Amino acid sequence: MRHLAIPQLTDKPVPAIGVGAMPLSDRRPDGQVIPRDEAVAVLHSAFELGMTLVDTADIYAPDGFGYGHNELLVGDAVRTWRDGRDSLVVVTKIGITRRVEHEHDVWGRDGSREHLLRAAEASVERLGFEPDVILLHRVNREQQPFATTVENMLAVREAGFAPRIGIGNVHLHECDIAWDVSGGTIAAVENERSPRYRDDVAVLHWATQHGVAYFPWSPLGGGDDARLLGELYPDFADVGHELATTTGRSVTPQEVALAWLAASGTTVVPIPGFSRAATARTSAHAAHLELSADQLARLDDSPVGRGSVFPDDED
Repeated sequence: MRHLAIPQLTDKPVPAIGVGAMPLSDRRPDGQVIPRDEAVAVLHSAFELGMTLVDTADIYAPDGFGYGHNELLVGDAVRTWRDGRDSLVVVTKIGITRRVEHEHDVWGRDGSREHLLRAAEASVERLGFEPDVILLHRVNREQQPFATTVENMLAVREAGFAPRIGIGNVHLHECDIAWDVSGGTIAAVENERSPRYRDDVAVLHWATQHGVAYFPWSPLGGGDDARLLGELYPDFADVGHELATTTGRSVTPQEVALAWLAASGTTVVPIPGFSRAATARTSAHAAHLELSADQLARLDDSPVGRGSVFPDDED
């Protein structure tokens, strides 16, 4: 696995491709969740391939009754990993609320100091260790000024729940606010980016310029977009065919998309999600693909997809 140096995030080597752990808590078509030991084995397979950054969140769970499910299994995988906790970079996220009312999940956002401190403490307890960084998952723009939310995240760091903090699903002016309020100590930004969704490219450039890690979530577009990526975005399939002639092996459009994202900035770490070791292997291959300047330009200029996975998110 190719590695990056991102000292703003961690002193550890950072893999060019990380792991988004959310799918390991999703329900399968039969309504069941992947058994814990199988999920841990998938993560260990990814770690074995060098994908030693894992991204989770407190809300990732099959439903509101299982709140914290993903952090618990990530904690198990990290604590039982043969190379030890210090060989891994662990990212978690707080700030979205999820509760059950009348057997239905009710979602919200809370950036208050009380909630963020309580949520961070619970995340550390579920993981069984302090993560390398805790991110604000999403912004409640109606609750309070964003500067206050950043101050509340700084309180999370000062309380010792993580050595570094970051922000997620933000716009450029919010990055500037967070940078100023934190005294230039924001470690990471996690925003949506994929062939399907390419808004807020200025945030990606901001992160690169400031040495801040940038995690594109849902890097393949999620759902059918991920599965049908080559059909929906044929330029990525075409580049895959070109690379196959030079690498001597089949190169999937999904691998091309991950390589395209990884090449978009010196601090960019795509975090594809998967629930099978075979998919982990395919994702890891993307770290070693070299796209030409012409190929990158063609992919940058290729038609954009259907927009955000969360199109109703407020500005």
